[in-house]
Amino acid sequence: MEKPLKTKNSQNWLCALIEGPSWGDAEFYGHWLLDAAKANALLKEANKSDAEFRKAIETLEVTQVIDFGIAATLFLAQLAEQAYSFIVDEDALDLAEFVLMAEMGFFTRTGDRYQMTLPPILDIDTVKQAHLKLARTEDDDWIQPERLVVSMPYSIARKYQHLLRTMSQDRRLADRQALLFLD
Repeated sequence: MEKPLKTKNSQNWLCALIEGPSWGDAEFYGHWLLDAAKANALLKEANKSDAEFRKAIETLEVTQVIDFGIAATLFLAQLAEQAYSFIVDEDALDLAEFVLMAEMGFFTRTGDRYQMTLPPILDIDTVKQAHLKLARTEDDDWIQPERLVVSMPYSIARKYQHLLRTMSQDRRLADRQALLFLD
């Protein structure tokens, strides 16, 4: 039996929906980008000082160098495009960075979507644990970051995005805060 084609409007195209903070919250975005730079520095330190860790995660950097500054900038660019939210496809090249950043606290799961957040604790242990968790998804084929993502069909994510765009900013932020408080 043939596999159904994946199209962005089908139930087979899965993605993660990420909601941002207040539109134009430069203070949040600045701290978020600085934390991404800190995560890069901590990863570099961990690779330099811990040969066992470096060996455990070497598969993660085979096809690309992990750079949280670049990933964070690209995520913010996607957010700017849509204003309040963005989507990360399960097949996207930046899915691994998304998973790592979620594990470090840059994205917090709230139900079936994620909120952009500032990591509550960002230290070398947090960075190492995120990388080791992703590395443990490796199977015979490759690293499987999609195993660590809560996803939804693309068509549903687009409906959520439309809903978020049509909500008043105050209501959206109140709902966001409530979701973050509950989890």
